[in-house]
Amino acid sequence: MRRDDSLLFLGDGACCEAKAVAAVHTFSQEVNNPTTSMENVQYVPWTWAEARGHFKSADPGLHVLVSALPDPKETPQRTAYESLARAIIGQQLSTKAAATIWVRFTALHGDVPSPAVVLATGAEVHRSVGVSGQKHGYLQDLARHYLNDPAAFDDVEHLSDPDIIASWTRVKGLGAWTVQMHLMFQLRRPDVFAVDDLGVRRAMERAFAIPADSPKPIYAKRAQSWGPFRTAACRFLWDSLNNQPK
Repeated sequence: MRRDDSLLFLGDGACCEAKAVAAVHTFSQEVNNPTTSMENVQYVPWTWAEARGHFKSADPGLHVLVSALPDPKETPQRTAYESLARAIIGQQLSTKAAATIWVRFTALHGDVPSPAVVLATGAEVHRSVGVSGQKHGYLQDLARHYLNDPAAFDDVEHLSDPDIIASWTRVKGLGAWTVQMHLMFQLRRPDVFAVDDLGVRRAMERAFAIPADSPKPIYAKRAQSWGPFRTAACRFLWDSLNNQPK
């Protein structure tokens, strides 16, 4: 029995239930925190047309959804440091609130904040522009990691998605989802499936009649056939809710 199939056989009794919960946890960890390492990876540029063509043959249900949508808009390109700093500031905030604080943050530090300047700035100064004490700590840790090894953030074209996630999540405040957003929007990696994203899951529930708040492996299993264009699938799913991350 495949690991995801075990979710369908919950059976009776606490033992079976515990095994099922353990299976969900293990599968989710593998999806969100992959550990397979690859060196000298080559990523071929992809197009929306290629992704649409793949979905037409691989998943007619997804094809119906994407056929009703235009190609998603490309996002402004940012440095790795700026992208991750913006992500930290925007955590657990509305898009409007995050944008307001980022404007204040860049007014303080410049259009493209310098890690050295951020590291030298005290918590009280950051609080004055709306950055919480906890996020100040995260921004300081990001700046320290960047200054210690800029290439670990700026020279990653040859690294696999799992390697980048494993490296960057060593920074306090950076989880797998945050790094995945950079992989999708800035590095334009083709096959990232953001199973932790609530918007992706809600869109899949609506489009494919998946019961609300199903175990994450259910969504991951449906998305398997979307590879190697799962990034495009997520972008279309967000657009179906008018909810693209910024």
